[in-house]
Amino acid sequence: MRIPSKKTLSWLSSTLLLCIISASTVHAQGFYNRNAWKKHRHELNFSLGVSNFLGDVGGRDQVGTNFIWDLEISKTKFAAGFNYLYYLGEKVALRTSLTYGKVAGDDKLTQETFRNNRNLNFESVILEGGVGIEYQFLKEKIGNIYNVKSPTGKKLGMRSFSLGFYVTTGIAGFYFNPVGLDPSGAKVPLKPLSTEGQGFPGGAEPYSNFGIAIPFGFGMRKSINRTLGIKLELTHRFTFTDYIDDVSTVYYDPNYLATNVSPQAAYFSNPELGNLWDRVTAPGQQRGDPTDNDGYMFFTASLYIKLESRRTVYGRNRVRRVKASF
Repeated sequence: MRIPSKKTLSWLSSTLLLCIISASTVHAQGFYNRNAWKKHRHELNFSLGVSNFLGDVGGRDQVGTNFIWDLEISKTKFAAGFNYLYYLGEKVALRTSLTYGKVAGDDKLTQETFRNNRNLNFESVILEGGVGIEYQFLKEKIGNIYNVKSPTGKKLGMRSFSLGFYVTTGIAGFYFNPVGLDPSGAKVPLKPLSTEGQGFPGGAEPYSNFGIAIPFGFGMRKSINRTLGIKLELTHRFTFTDYIDDVSTVYYDPNYLATNVSPQAAYFSNPELGNLWDRVTAPGQQRGDPTDNDGYMFFTASLYIKLESRRTVYGRNRVRRVKASF
């Protein structure tokens, strides 16, 4: 019987070791992929980005609010937020959020004749808190738990290179407070001015500074390692108010406002440029469109951090992590 050479024995032992490691890795991955999410059920997101507005004031060179086709890019503002996610399953998480942003609009930026002549402008903070669901319809790959390598140094199992994609929706409450710029450039709160006759005979109904929104958006995720990653997300808010920009219905009598509120109220109710006939901005004529509620959107980049659960469930066994003390 011929005895194998040392080179052959070394090759056979390396191959056998590789097979054993590969088999154990496949088993570990199959087990881990079913249960690993339970180890990191808590996730924190810290985001920075931009916000924009869709409403009656400003917009593109056209009449009316036509969703993103009416977006005025030059009025994009800063936004920041924080999200906490609790995973109910591998791909589904409950999500709570706090977001700060600004929105703005200015009729001077549009070439649409009637909007430009109307000459309204506004700016408002948005302070929002919400709850919802985040569903990852395509989950990113984050590698195997043990980072196993072959005898040649090659990584075994999945690699951390693919992107994940998700959708999110829920319900949110938000605070807004529109202000306008007077001819001197000073910022003036608009709600107290009752620019559409709010609370006066024949005027519009007073509006609240608090609103309800339905967020709907989508995003993508990329893992850095098992506990860190980045996200890009675009989310639009459908609201139930048309007064984020202080504009919704018809012009009110400026003389009445000058007498019963202030000359400043009369100005902000109708600062038209006079480029069209007077009847266009007369009391009772269209100032906004009450059939289209206002909306706003956020585009953010986030860093996400997965927190390790103190109690992890694998199959039928519950493993409790106990910190030793001396």
